[in-house]
Amino acid sequence: MSTWLLIYGMLSAYCLAGCLMEHFAVFAGWPAVGSGEFRSVQTAQGHGSGIVYVVPKVALTVLVIVLLVVRPDGVPWWPLGAGLAALTASWISFVVIQLPLQLHIRRTAERRAIVRLLHSDWIRVTAMAAHFGFAVVVLAS
Repeated sequence: MSTWLLIYGMLSAYCLAGCLMEHFAVFAGWPAVGSGEFRSVQTAQGHGSGIVYVVPKVALTVLVIVLLVVRPDGVPWWPLGAGLAALTASWISFVVIQLPLQLHIRRTAERRAIVRLLHSDWIRVTAMAAHFGFAVVVLAS
């Protein structure tokens, strides 16, 4: 079981780093991209983020669900459950707020929408930071 917990810890840290990178490096750089190039830049970055961040985040979410179902000895269930709740909040924020805004921004390159995305993205960033905190509690136990 220690191997699965190691993978869980590593994926949790990796996904937090990916979330922070996307927020502070990718989204924050969009206002500097000209309107003519914006769609191709945002599309390429979106595909890259999907591969390096979203796919591992899906794997992390599945792993947390598996750990909750299996309930390994010595692993407290409450921080796993709280971590899953934080991941769920992050996914809901992405689907309901960030994705529609990103698709709108891809079509329009509207600067106001980019600012709204950066502000609303704090929900997702906070949820991922909370998940990581719960992962630390799991690993420390």
